[in-house]
Amino acid sequence: MTLNVESKRKVLLYRAKRRGRSCVKGLYQRLNPSQYVHRVFVLGSCRSGTDILAHYSSKGWSDELVSQDIAKAFSNWRLRGLDAVEQAVDSSGAEVVLLRPIAETLWEREFLTECPFAAVIFVVRNPRYAINSMVRFFGKAQVCAFKNWVETDFARKSQALADLRKFIPNQCHADLSVENAAGLKWLLYESFYLFLDQQSNPRLTKIRYERLVQEPDEIMREACAFLGIKWSSAMTNEVYACSVSKNRKPGLSPAIEKQSSEFWGRLNIETRQNYSSATSIV
Repeated sequence: MTLNVESKRKVLLYRAKRRGRSCVKGLYQRLNPSQYVHRVFVLGSCRSGTDILAHYSSKGWSDELVSQDIAKAFSNWRLRGLDAVEQAVDSSGAEVVLLRPIAETLWEREFLTECPFAAVIFVVRNPRYAINSMVRFFGKAQVCAFKNWVETDFARKSQALADLRKFIPNQCHADLSVENAAGLKWLLYESFYLFLDQQSNPRLTKIRYERLVQEPDEIMREACAFLGIKWSSAMTNEVYACSVSKNRKPGLSPAIEKQSSEFWGRLNIETRQNYSSATSIV
């Protein structure tokens, strides 16, 4: 996450304050439980800004963030199933429970159909910056993990777009580079929004990372309106746009670069339409 902190000591202090505030908020919610809890799934590709959005939102007093390191819904960073979602909701006193299962972004259809009152916020990011961020954050381990996933699980992932189900395995060569592995992962996750074809669904909204960090107050007002929670200027104090328009072009193969550019163009069109039509889930 792009936190505006100047030193390691300040990072540690920030994290301690965040944990302390979370404990106080949890106590407040137990003493003042909401009569009804809204389920909201924050989805998107790795390094797309889902953590920033969740961080912003979790500063409110009426919501609870259940991220991938929270044992009551996740195990080894994977969602333990829809039953775990209901258990997390039942044990919460918050008005909105934000769940961030980005490893299960391909479950988006199930989240919307099996949880009829749930909503989804889908975060998208320019492939150049998302891919570079994945390369820095995950490194070579990403190549082995992604190739292994394609070889063992990908054939069963019927949720992926038909052309990508052919394209991705064909690009997983023995000499797959870190950049290309990140590019394929971005393609799979970010294109899934288009695969669902639910742009008119009032329970689904999409946020672009670049606007989130460059226009945080405006975007978070829109997000809070969608969530039905109160916006506060304190939500956007600690994030800044240092990573926008400053990364080099990743070394993608011509085929992966072409696919990424085409999908990003389609996502940009859908994002502009989405901002003009978002409504509240409450």
